[in-house]
Amino acid sequence: MTALLLAVPMMTFALGFVHAPDGLNDFPAAQLALVPLALAVGAYSFCELVGFRADPLPPGGDPAQVESQSWLAFTRSTFVRFAICDAAFLVTIPLSFIAHSFWLVLIGAILAVPLIAWEAWPGLRNQRRFAASLEAGGHPSYLTGRPMDRT
Repeated sequence: MTALLLAVPMMTFALGFVHAPDGLNDFPAAQLALVPLALAVGAYSFCELVGFRADPLPPGGDPAQVESQSWLAFTRSTFVRFAICDAAFLVTIPLSFIAHSFWLVLIGAILAVPLIAWEAWPGLRNQRRFAASLEAGGHPSYLTGRPMDRT
């Protein structure tokens, strides 16, 4: 996830050279400058409302297989959330060429990096949220570890 997260600042840096002959130019019109913010709010809303949903696990099964299936589902969900958050940044790239303003890329990057870190980083917060969705049927997912491992 670190490599995917660092792609945003690296692309922003590279695009700075593409826009270098023009410089930052004037700050774009307020309506256009709000597009990256609207995209980031939309991505955040989607991730919070839909991004952590999963079908509850069926009863039974070998704990190792259940854990493996849980991690597979969590990884899939993580990449979907990453793609949604990254799209909020990627849309600003063509907009910056249309508006002839590097400001849009900067705004998009400044909003996207913490958004990706919050929604797609596979930390304990996101693991617990996804595990709660998997365990909604009352069966353990072992996503945050097995009880015997928590000593």
